[in-house]
Amino acid sequence: MTNFNLARRIDRRLGVVLCLLLFLWERVRGWLTGRPSVPSFLATTPPHGTSIPAPRRILGIKFYGLGNAVMLVPLLAAVRERFPDAEVDFLTLSGNASLLERSGVADRVIGVDTSTLGRFARSMWQALRAIRARRYDVILDFEQFIKLSSLFAWASGAPERIGFNTDGQRRGFMYTTRVVYTDSDHMSGIYARLLRPLGITGPLPPTLLRTSEADRRAVHDFLTQAGIAPDRFPLVAVHMGIGDNVYRIPLKRWDPEHFATVATGLAARWGAAIVFTGRGPDERALIAAARAHMTEPSLDACDRFSVPELAALLERCHFVVANDTSVMHLAGLVGTPVVAIFGPTAPLHYGPRGARNLVFYRDLYCSPCLTNYNLKVSRCREPVCMRGIHPDEVLAGIAEHYLGDAAEHRDWLRARAPASAA
Repeated sequence: MTNFNLARRIDRRLGVVLCLLLFLWERVRGWLTGRPSVPSFLATTPPHGTSIPAPRRILGIKFYGLGNAVMLVPLLAAVRERFPDAEVDFLTLSGNASLLERSGVADRVIGVDTSTLGRFARSMWQALRAIRARRYDVILDFEQFIKLSSLFAWASGAPERIGFNTDGQRRGFMYTTRVVYTDSDHMSGIYARLLRPLGITGPLPPTLLRTSEADRRAVHDFLTQAGIAPDRFPLVAVHMGIGDNVYRIPLKRWDPEHFATVATGLAARWGAAIVFTGRGPDERALIAAARAHMTEPSLDACDRFSVPELAALLERCHFVVANDTSVMHLAGLVGTPVVAIFGPTAPLHYGPRGARNLVFYRDLYCSPCLTNYNLKVSRCREPVCMRGIHPDEVLAGIAEHYLGDAAEHRDWLRARAPASAA
């Protein structure tokens, strides 16, 4: 697996040098030919009165991670709606490819494999060749601070490159149209700012991921073999992972014992069927630790499902209990409410959208400490923002919103389950 901390350091130091050199080359070439292709270093773009012609081919770029890819699905749907005759491609990490392919919002998904250094180098070279061959008219770079994406945008040769000019990240000068990054909105709304130069404004189209019959059948078979009837209420997915951890301690991870307490409470009080989800050895160990602390039965679905099959499982569930991670966003894409635990990141920026979700966040004076202004790097060793959220308050919130006799969404939860339990 690629060392993400090392990759960030290389991107930050070498990336800015390469960006500056390429920017200077473009400015000199524009001066010599009389046809400048990139605005001056500090320019605000686009110039008054200009507009971007309707593109034939569009490339979106966002490497890490799956949760971001989920949030971009409605945006790509808006692009397709605005330009129905255009081809829309996407460059991302290989792990995100199946979701984007299944969503139907991208004609081609170009994946970069980070599993080993050799595969990373080969897939990067192949991606570069594919991008050059496609001759894109517009690049939409959704990365907030990574320099690598701006280098890919430049290498594409596209005449129009739209990307974030994030304060302190020294990358905005690489774009022909520079969009100011702001932390005052949800990330889906911030990403949508990149669409404004294309004339796309207003609410994004409502988008739900349609799972396939094969994916639903895989979930049905798994649950049936475990003795979970189609009408079991409630069926709850619990996800304790937080993706690749690049910090000294897992800042965004709620204690596995807390998850175990909540899961035990759900099963004992309301007869919930609990399914733990995860991927890889780290999350497998977390699930084992949580289940060891439980006094009620549960299911271990770690490494059991592909991303589309996981979406089908989440669709089947009545709600999901999770940290701030991709599974939380994926649940939203299939219409399943989420009980989300937040700490070093703010729900304002990354929280689940919709009135039926339940978010726990202490909003301390030191939060959020992971932002796109600081490359999501924190030196915190005492995440009191996460430790201060207690299982009892989470169970009380679930009772009030979902499972209690007078719970606000109990009837809605019961009504939606059979429709997705095929």
